[in-house]
Amino acid sequence: MKRKPLVSIAIPNYNYGKYLANCLDSILNQTYTNIEVLFRDNASTDNSMEIAREYEKKFKARNIPFMPIQNRQNVGSEQNTNRLLKDVSGKYFYVLASDDAIAPTMIEECVEIFEKYPNVGMVMTSRVEVDDDNNEYEVAPFYNCKCVIPGDKQAAVFMLSGIAIPGERMIRRMCNLVTSRFDQPYQVAGDWFQNYRVSCSNDIAYINKPLCRYRVHPGNETNVSEKELLGVFEHYKLVNNFYELAKVFDQKEAANRYNQAVEKLGSMCLRYATRCLKHKEKELANKYLTLAPVFDLSISENEKYSLLCSLLEKTDKEIEQYFIENIEVTTRKQSYDPPEGSIILEEN
Repeated sequence: MKRKPLVSIAIPNYNYGKYLANCLDSILNQTYTNIEVLFRDNASTDNSMEIAREYEKKFKARNIPFMPIQNRQNVGSEQNTNRLLKDVSGKYFYVLASDDAIAPTMIEECVEIFEKYPNVGMVMTSRVEVDDDNNEYEVAPFYNCKCVIPGDKQAAVFMLSGIAIPGERMIRRMCNLVTSRFDQPYQVAGDWFQNYRVSCSNDIAYINKPLCRYRVHPGNETNVSEKELLGVFEHYKLVNNFYELAKVFDQKEAANRYNQAVEKLGSMCLRYATRCLKHKEKELANKYLTLAPVFDLSISENEKYSLLCSLLEKTDKEIEQYFIENIEVTTRKQSYDPPEGSIILEEN
């Protein structure tokens, strides 16, 4: 029988020892077994490496290559992941944050699509969000069906929506290499740019099932970046890099969405400002509200913008009461039809 293709699972880690066993157990429980697991610790100060070495024995018992490496010093999140990806050897690769976990069929379901559709460069899935107390929060799938989307159509969607965090997508290694010469350094938005790059030369598949368990907690790098305003400025750079790539690959629909994408950054500032106010960080919220009109000149007419500005004048107790009485929806509640020209896949 033909041997199933190798899948490389890359796990970057920094001080996530408390979640690591759950992450590694989810890999051991995969129904797809031809995998290699690369683990790189970014000079953690907790017990991460001790846990990794314990699991090295468990993976060996399953005949699964497991390579735990520790950096001598912290090299930053993106660089740590890049070092991991240089060592992958599988036909497909998957990056899983060490505080996240995956459903038992995650790898199998993605590989099945890759093998059936050779022009698919990336398979995305939906997710469920989990907090530090292991409470789960439903997130509506981005697309309402399992499908394969033409690359140029998906690129146009990526201009406005990120859709998939690293734990929600698997990539065909050769497809990633094709556009790697266009890569750009990012601290928090590198995965979104990588998704777009792959869509420049390949179709993209989507599985509307929550195959990833995404951990949401105060230690997430995305939360830290919000305090430094890094998220919104990186996304402005991202939109401009998308536009340049759209011209290179003649993706007219994506290029035509440039102005809309820039304006959407104004709404992003409102989301950040909302979270800041909810956590009583009024000064930071004020910065985001000041930035919002830079991206969207008409946002001052937005009812939400006016409301947030008025909350700045309230006391912390009044702001807290507002959020008690008006629960903010933070997860996606609506799914969308896939773009025109997509192939709808039947569920098994």
